[in-house]
Parts: sequence; structure tokens; C-alpha cells
Amino acid sequence: MLNLKVGDEYHALMNRLSQIDEERLTATDFYAKLNEIRFELNLLKARSDRCEESSRESGCGFHVGEVVSFDTWRALEQRYAENAKHADELETKIYSNINSYDFKAMNIKIRAKVDFLDLYFETTKPSTRHDIKKFLTEKTGIRHYIKDSLNGYVIRLHDMNLLKLLKERLRCLDHFGLLHQSMKIVELEVALDFYGYKHLGLATALLKSLRLPSTANNLRVFKTQTGVFVPIPVNPIVLHRKLKDGFNIGINHRLADEYWHIYQKQTDQNGTPLKESEWRIRAEKNIKKPVLSRMNNSFSNIRQLLLESFKGLRFTHLKAEASSHQVCVYMNKIDVYGMEKEAYLDSQRNWRKLAPDIEMNAELNRMVVNAVCNLAKNFKHYS
Repeated sequence: MLNLKVGDEYHALMNRLSQIDEERLTATDFYAKLNEIRFELNLLKARSDRCEESSRESGCGFHVGEVVSFDTWRALEQRYAENAKHADELETKIYSNINSYDFKAMNIKIRAKVDFLDLYFETTKPSTRHDIKKFLTEKTGIRHYIKDSLNGYVIRLHDMNLLKLLKERLRCLDHFGLLHQSMKIVELEVALDFYGYKHLGLATALLKSLRLPSTANNLRVFKTQTGVFVPIPVNPIVLHRKLKDGFNIGINHRLADEYWHIYQKQTDQNGTPLKESEWRIRAEKNIKKPVLSRMNNSFSNIRQLLLESFKGLRFTHLKAEASSHQVCVYMNKIDVYGMEKEAYLDSQRNWRKLAPDIEMNAELNRMVVNAVCNLAKNFKHYS
């Protein structure tokens, strides 16, 4: 008679799975233990299959409980699936919480970029926007968006992260008698790219921690369909599913003077897929003319304009001394915790605009400032 004691080992695995639920493990440790049990599960099943096959060939019987039946395996697989789902959801909540991040230790790199800028300019030679567009395409091989505006034109320039590159492109406009003193930046979109992220939950973490003015509204997720408002889910698991499905996060209407946008960037501006190593979580801020003009939007002031614009991409986090209740709420509920409130005096008689349990994220903001300063160096000769 076969005496493999498979049933006893099966019950031991079931007990270990139950114990995982009771242990306070990180998501990484949770997965490690699950995978360890999964490996033993496969070995056990192989032994059970051999036992059953040998019994049929030899005609020998075996005791019930010495092999794992089909129903038993299904029960074990279901238990494993439930624990795996629990681990997935726990991991998502952890990575959706900015307090879980040590960006340097996790080797997450931050790069500041100019996504695009719209430049107003005037010329001395009679011409049309079609003339200018055709000439630029012939000279650069790049098709540009140009529109008529007031006494001149507005041209959109993408990925201008070097003043040298920007000036080379503008030099083409000298063919039409470019009036350099007329150049003004009338729309600007700046971005922070987070490379080397381990989980899409970082997009949620940035949303929850982004410092926003009290006037921010129209918080939503969107994909391709326009005219349909979809509010940001309160549950981080639901938001994560939408982000995986290609949804973006938007704050304020896209035509508002200020607009924020958070998403996973997997394609370039032309829609061409990027290499997986080039994927990143991107946080953007778009600024229109009414705000830019208050900063002095002359092209000659571009470096200072960039420095001021990136101030709209700063982040907060939960205070270390926050109550256990607030820690639980922050972990399990999506909200814009970094949104400013009406100014009030805190317990130290200091004026504050952030909620009592929220403060600026010094470590992350230091990395952001360094990234912005590195970008600004590329424009330091024209300020």
C-alpha cells in the first residue's frame, strides 16, 4: 500500500496559507511566501499524480487522504487565488501611497521636461501660415502646428529641452523676417517623468500627494471619449484597473488657465510605442496665456518662466505623527489630500493652507527641484 502522506502535507500547506493572512507582511514578502507555497504545491500535485497512476497500474488500493482529490486541488487553487488577489490589492494600496516611497533607495529617477510650448511671433515679410508651415517642413522634416493670431502667428514646438535646439528651430523663421522682440510664450506644458517605477500605483500616489490650489476642480479620469465626465474612483483598486486600461487623470478642464494631467507614458508624441525601458509615470502642468503673462512671458524670460511653472508640480505627504485612523483613510481612500484649504492658524500659531495631517514632502520635492534646475541649466544663456 502507498503511504505518501500527501493529504497531511496538503493540510500543512492550507495552514500556512491561512497564517499568511494573519501576518503583517510587506507586499514583497507576501508574494515571496505565496510563490514558495506555490512551488511546494506543484511538487505535491506531481507526487499525487504519480501515486494515483501507480495505483492504477499495480491494482493496489490506497487510503482516502493519502492522495489529494480533484476537488481538494480545486479548493487549494482557489485558496491560493484568493491570497494572490489579496496580495495584489495590498501591493496596489501600498504603491498608491506616497509615504511608501523612498525614491532614491528604489532607484526612481525624475527628469524635468518641456512637453511643448506655444510661441507667438510676428514677421516683416508678407506671408501666410501655410507658407511658413511648408518652409519649416522642408527645412526640418517635421510638420508644425501653426495658426494665425493677432498680427502674427502661434507655433507649437514639442520637446524643446535645450535652448540651442529651440534657437535652431526659430532660426528658420528668419527667412520670413522674424521680429525677435515680438516673441512671447502663450502656452506652456511642463512635465516630470518618473523612470524606473515598479508599479502603476505611483500615478495614484502622485495624485493623492500633488499640491493643488483650492480652486482646482473637474477631477476625473478619461481615455478617448470626450464629453463624458468620469469622476476619479475613491477606491485605489478601481483606479488602478482604469490606469492599467489606459485611462488618464485630469484636474481642471483642459482649456482652463491651469490644467494638471497624470498618466503612464508609453508612446511618443506621434503615438509610436516606446521601449519598455523608456516607459514612465508623467505628471504634467499646462499653463495658458493669462497666467504666463503675469510672470512676464517674453521669450527672453524663458528660463525664469520654466522655474516658476514647475512650482505647480510639488508634492505633499502624510505627517509621521498622523493618527492611525488618518493613516488608514489615506491608504484606502483616493482624495486630493494636497489641495489647499482656506488659510488657518495651526497649534503653533502659524498660518497653514494644508490639512492638519498633511505637510510638504521635503525629500521628493528636493529631487524635483534638482531635476528642474538641471533642465534650467539648458536655458541659462538666455535669461
